[in-house]
Amino acid sequence: MEEETNISTETLAELYLKGENIKKAYEIYQQLLKQNPASTRFKEKVRELELRLRESGGVSSGGRQSPKRKDNIERAIKELKEWLNQIQQAKKKSM
Repeated sequence: MEEETNISTETLAELYLKGENIKKAYEIYQQLLKQNPASTRFKEKVRELELRLRESGGVSSGGRQSPKRKDNIERAIKELKEWLNQIQQAKKKSM
């Protein structure tokens, strides 16, 4: 059951990255690394995101979204809607 929680949390972190919310993704990966200190994948992600935060100065866009960020958010929303649709279809078939 703990693995499912980690997968969901990692998925959430990746969605934050798609929306260019590097700081929030970094925070989630830090939590995952604390829960799984031997995880090479989480260590690499934390290092990668630390570098990206340093390069960006850790500054957010102040509420305004760049066109790239808006596109990434719209893509993530579309992907989530497709997943939801597939889950709903699978649920109907199982009934």
